[in-house]
Amino acid sequence: TMEDSEATCGPAPLPKVAYAEPGDAAHVYEPADDTFLLMDVLKAEAPRIRALAPAVCLEIGSGSGAVTSSFFVSLQLPTPALFLCTDINPRAAATTRATCALNRVRPFDIVRTDFVHALAARLHGQVDVLIFNPPYVPSPPDEM
Repeated sequence: TMEDSEATCGPAPLPKVAYAEPGDAAHVYEPADDTFLLMDVLKAEAPRIRALAPAVCLEIGSGSGAVTSSFFVSLQLPTPALFLCTDINPRAAATTRATCALNRVRPFDIVRTDFVHALAARLHGQVDVLIFNPPYVPSPPDEM
């Protein structure tokens, strides 16, 4: 529809990032080009995802919380989904919590765990949207 196409035109909303403690920014992956690309793709897919009426959205390795916050705004669900995030880094978990609170992501929770190990049994078959933007280290071309 026209409303859907208008909602998906242009870049994804850029959420404000809130660091829980001074100095956390040095220990949390700062949103960069790969983050913005993922947010743009999620915004473009939002009408299709919204039509599926997701109940649980999970981001693994949420870092700053920017992707989940942007996705929450882009999705605009009539009935709120539960947004869960995981990160093993305690500073990233605190930053995700602060960023999602600042951007009014609700309902929301963050769990400190690697990948989803602490939640795997409970969430088995329950996650409707899974987001994962794995960290990477640039490699020289001769190592590829």
